[in-house]
Amino acid sequence: MNQTWLHQNNTEKLILFFNGWGCDEHPFEHLQSVNYDVLMLNDYRDLTFPEEAFNAVHAYREVHVLAWSFGVWVAQCVLMPLKDQIHSAIAINGTFQPVSAQYGIPEPIILGTLTNLSARNLEKFQRRMLHGAADWQRFDAIMPQRELDEVENELFLLTQHFQVGKMKEGFYTQAIIGTDDRIIPTANQKAFWAGRVPIIELEQGHFCFFAFSSWDEVLTVTD
Repeated sequence: MNQTWLHQNNTEKLILFFNGWGCDEHPFEHLQSVNYDVLMLNDYRDLTFPEEAFNAVHAYREVHVLAWSFGVWVAQCVLMPLKDQIHSAIAINGTFQPVSAQYGIPEPIILGTLTNLSARNLEKFQRRMLHGAADWQRFDAIMPQRELDEVENELFLLTQHFQVGKMKEGFYTQAIIGTDDRIIPTANQKAFWAGRVPIIELEQGHFCFFAFSSWDEVLTVTD
């Protein structure tokens, strides 16, 4: 697992952002931060939580978790032993049953993505993440800069992790769900989170971050 400081403002409040599969910091460059330091985690080929991130959880007065897509499962997996240190945790377009016909992505679809992954198909996947042509144009200009073989290996290893790490209980306090999510179906997310945590629905696709200008806004989003 990689870690990257997106913002270090010497505040007493930390946002741990668990990114999605195949992604890096580039698509999030537009997000500012006013009241928080922001530490991003990504690349889940190895699920070892970095020592610096572990120490940061204990060093800050407040620790908030934002987890997106498959990062929802990863955050749940690695932070459960530290749940008492977490002030809030928001799941964004993800569940901790990521491969599921009812609560996540149906298994044939995720295995088909892995089997047929190519540069062209990865771009098709990324296009499906966005809510309309204008959002795609913005995303295309700040595309993740990761190698295809690395991204492919990450997805393969995540599918193995998902089979082993079955989880039923979590520490999330809220869920944000895009009403036009064509990656993890909106209906599946709503079925998973209903009765567990409050749900905020946004008229967005799977990548919903263009709806915000700062990490502060993501953390405090309301209906």
